[in-house]
Amino acid sequence: MIECLLEHSGEVQEAGHARLIKMSLEAMAIGTVHQKLDQMELGRLARFEGFLAHKSLRSQRLVFHITHIEL
Repeated sequence: MIECLLEHSGEVQEAGHARLIKMSLEAMAIGTVHQKLDQMELGRLARFEGFLAHKSLRSQRLVFHITHIEL
């Protein structure tokens, strides 16, 4: 298992106005996805697929579980 922090920034339209979006999201990967993530350069652009789940049974914090990486 590997843990990381994903960052995203971009611009979207909301109610006819441009809105700047910036966010950080805790993430984790296991298996072959872990190996691919571990070999990526820091700051590299990629597309991630996965799901959100609680960090643990006792935590309300959400973590993004990466199931696929597209470079």
